[in-house]
Amino acid sequence: MNTRIFIIIFAASFGLLIAGAIIGNLLESNGTLEKLGPDGITAVKLLYFALFCILCFSLVPLLIKYFISGQIYIGNGELFLIKWIQKHEKEVICGFWTMLVIGLCIGVPAAITDGFFK
Repeated sequence: MNTRIFIIIFAASFGLLIAGAIIGNLLESNGTLEKLGPDGITAVKLLYFALFCILCFSLVPLLIKYFISGQIYIGNGELFLIKWIQKHEKEVICGFWTMLVIGLCIGVPAAITDGFFK
């Protein structure tokens, strides 16, 4: 997998989260954030949640790739597990993504019933 794409996605989502937090603080200090109303606040929450999910999903391939290269660098590249992970890198990444999606399928309905998106 090409890590450059995931680095760009990670940096863009992280930058948007930081910029959004700064802009949100400025809008809140001016008092214009209350003009959005409850639907606007829900939209902002959904946007931040989506950016956070994008950030997490783009971090998985980067961590796997750098974990493998770090293990090879320190001399563990000949171990069976490291060779297996290196050979099946895409499957391992898809496995982690599947676990994240399963967690979202469990957590998002609970967050909705608890009133997080209200």
